[in-house]
Amino acid sequence: MKIHIHSAASLLSWTLLMFGVIHERADASPSPNDAVLQKAAQQPDSTQVHEETTPSRTSDVPQGSTPEDTDNTWVNRLLAAPEYAWTGLTYPLKKFAIAYEQHDLMNRALDLFLNDERTGGVYPRFAIGGTLSSGIGLTAFDNNLFRSGKEARASYLLATRENQVGELFYRDPSLFGSQWTLQTSGFWLNFDEGHFFPGGGRSREEDQTNFALTQLAWDVTLGRRLIGDLSAAITGRLLIADAQPSDRLPATPTFIAGNNSSMTALAIEPSIRHDSRDNPFRPTTGWFVEGAFTYTDQVDRDQFRYLGYRVEIQRYLPVFHGDRVLLFRAYLAKQDGVGGGSIPFYELNLLDLNNGLRGFDRGRWQDQGALLFNVEWRFPVWQDVEGSIFLDEGQVFHNYQDIGLKRFRYSAGGGLRFVSNRKFGFRIQVAASEDGVLTLIRGNLEFTRQRAATLGF
Repeated sequence: MKIHIHSAASLLSWTLLMFGVIHERADASPSPNDAVLQKAAQQPDSTQVHEETTPSRTSDVPQGSTPEDTDNTWVNRLLAAPEYAWTGLTYPLKKFAIAYEQHDLMNRALDLFLNDERTGGVYPRFAIGGTLSSGIGLTAFDNNLFRSGKEARASYLLATRENQVGELFYRDPSLFGSQWTLQTSGFWLNFDEGHFFPGGGRSREEDQTNFALTQLAWDVTLGRRLIGDLSAAITGRLLIADAQPSDRLPATPTFIAGNNSSMTALAIEPSIRHDSRDNPFRPTTGWFVEGAFTYTDQVDRDQFRYLGYRVEIQRYLPVFHGDRVLLFRAYLAKQDGVGGGSIPFYELNLLDLNNGLRGFDRGRWQDQGALLFNVEWRFPVWQDVEGSIFLDEGQVFHNYQDIGLKRFRYSAGGGLRFVSNRKFGFRIQVAASEDGVLTLIRGNLEFTRQRAATLGF
């Protein structure tokens, strides 16, 4: 079994943030045992002997009878069977959460890393396995910068073989007090073991090649709400990249477009979004629809010039009493060269464990087009913990005529999401596919479009 742990994740910091920063104290609720006793007390004693009488034909409901539980049908019990099984497997974790609630252990530990308001602090980062193998670093953040609601974050990690990754992030939800939002982020990477599989959707697992990549990406996004749940944004991007065959064999061939060469490019991306979800971190109902168009032009040479577009649709449906959620997602992305320009291989559309097909290793499927469908069932396990069971299917393609039912790749699995209505902590998921079984620990939401997340950092 392969284990992939988010390179930005710290076993210590994830634990602290999971049970501290994102923790919301819930109102006291009756324990399951109390509920069982109460229900039993309401039921008649089966040992008592009642005189049999003939029911009246004019009576619709016998006096004193219990109303029928419409949710307690065999259909609902069948649909809930996987949830019951998963709840049983996660029972030890639930007991640990109860112990935490009673002793408040993590809040005491958080005093070492966070300020009194829990809006900012500094905590260590560790990489164990996964993309960067192993490393150590720091993250500093402030979610209420200048006490004005602005957000800032800086992080850095130094890994083995001198691999390095760093991030800067800043967000102003009300630029100069207006209705405009400003977000800017920088991502820097120096990495010697990227994976590329020549052949697109027809590649085999043994076709894996390795490349080294040094990259700096800086985005500036200006957005505004238009009307209701509809908003628009425009992003400008500076991309500086240098790709070389890796010293770790087998190396990516030099004839692959973008390998053994560098690029400095500018990109512009207008986008429009409809977001009616009731919560961005733990949604239970609503729609998320986004469309974007990107044009990228190399400025230091005339080798790379391309455009791309993507459409994403998510639908959240509450089930049973509203605390279970069924998620349907569809995603389509396509790129094309412009004016004889080509697309560097590391910028091609990607489907893997970081991009929707969670049972496949990083870099597994890459081509100019990508089509993906996801179905996910989410259910409560404990206060700030919910379980998930999912099915992913997708394929990459060069042209639309290459799309075929037999070319879809599938992965399925389940996991736990440590999340509240205010913050997302992390997720632990196990996914199986034709290539094997992967275990993922990620500190970002599923289907995130940020560059660091799509590359697995």
